[in-house]
Order: sequence, then C-alpha cells, then structure tokens
Amino acid sequence: MARLPFVQDNHASEDVRAAFEAANSFNGRVANSMRVFAHSAAIVKFLLPLQAVLQKDGLGCKLDAKTRALAMIKVSALNECRY
Repeated sequence: MARLPFVQDNHASEDVRAAFEAANSFNGRVANSMRVFAHSAAIVKFLLPLQAVLQKDGLGCKLDAKTRALAMIKVSALNECRY
C-alpha cells in the first residue's frame, strides 16, 4: 500500500506529464513507483533513463540480462512486493 498518493495524469505538472508519456511509450504503462516519485519533477525525469539502463541491453549496465532479472526478482521478494 502506498504511503503517498499516486500522482494522476490530470494532477501532474507539464514536466511530469511528459515523463509519464515517455514511460508509457517505453513500458506500455506508467509504473506506480513513478507515480509516487512524480511528487518531485526533479526526481521523476531521471527515473526512465535509469530504468532503461537497468533493463535494456547495450545501454551501459555491466550485468547480463539474466543477472539483472534475478536481482529484480530478489529485491521484489525481499520487499514483499507482489508484482
């Protein structure tokens, strides 16, 4: 359960809406974590580039895809995240 409310599209600033549109293009959706971080436009603009480096091959991450996926699953399990 979120402790901060998710920023909805209709309440987002212009910069945050642009980040949401980019996330939608990249992922097909806007993650709930991005909606929470969207309370700070300064933070949210760096999330998508970070996510891209962590998830896509050839963008700078030194870990192979399998190791990255295992790390994401492990972190989710440790945080009792259901998705």
